[in-house]
Amino acid sequence: MTALSQFSDAMRALVDKTAQRVVAINPGHRNAASGILWRAGLIVTADEALGDEEGFELTMPDGKRATATLGGRDPSTDIALLRVEGEAGTFDSLKSAGDVSAGHLAISVGRGTHGGIAASGIVQECGESWRSWAGGLIDRRILLDLALDRRCHGGAVVDAAGDWIGLAAFAPRRRALVIPAATVDRVAERLAARGSLARGYLGIGLYPLRQPQRDGAIVVRLDDNGPARRAGILVGDTLTAWNGEPIHGVHDVFRRLGPDAVGSTVILDVTRANRQARVEVVVGERPHK
Repeated sequence: MTALSQFSDAMRALVDKTAQRVVAINPGHRNAASGILWRAGLIVTADEALGDEEGFELTMPDGKRATATLGGRDPSTDIALLRVEGEAGTFDSLKSAGDVSAGHLAISVGRGTHGGIAASGIVQECGESWRSWAGGLIDRRILLDLALDRRCHGGAVVDAAGDWIGLAAFAPRRRALVIPAATVDRVAERLAARGSLARGYLGIGLYPLRQPQRDGAIVVRLDDNGPARRAGILVGDTLTAWNGEPIHGVHDVFRRLGPDAVGSTVILDVTRANRQARVEVVVGERPHK
């Protein structure tokens, strides 16, 4: 047997092993997606792949059909948790991959209605932790150089040893992104316990300010008894900095209001009637609708 044949067989075995923890998800009218058997009776997947559905038909690794309900979701990290009916089972914890870097081999494994789906490539880019547009803390930035099938959205990404790098998602322009295993575990544990994650809340409506000499966000609305109103923020104020970091628009404010912001005290630089001021605000927890 040639070295190439041996490599091919090793890749197939790795995919087969990973696929034993991957399910197919049919979220109603949306495209099919994948999920990972994370704990007994619990599946993690990409929140964006689920749409507004709350009940799901699954194809399990053994080909059997099952149903699942939404157990919790966190759009800020693109992680959702499903609870599988009648599928308790026992599972070993997924072994997390070591410190992956650009150039490492990466394999995406999903499941369609007729079996496993796989794609291979390399880790294109790795970076430090970052915040999503909705304020979620992602432990590492990991982009892949591979063609991610839409049906693999929410499936597993593993390294050459078959260890779990994380959950497959899409970045802008449909680039393949990994939500790291550490982020998935952290968020899924909270979702399993609470069903949702707390989000930071200022009770404020903003409009972007774009001027040659300064950027910021203009306050156009204040919630009654919200944290911003209680701190003395007024309609018409312009927020220009958050804990000393410049605010360039509305997004700069709301991306800072992730779960870890709740209860923290922040200093907002404010322009009011052409005068500068600093206001301390205690970030609240966004009320549940």
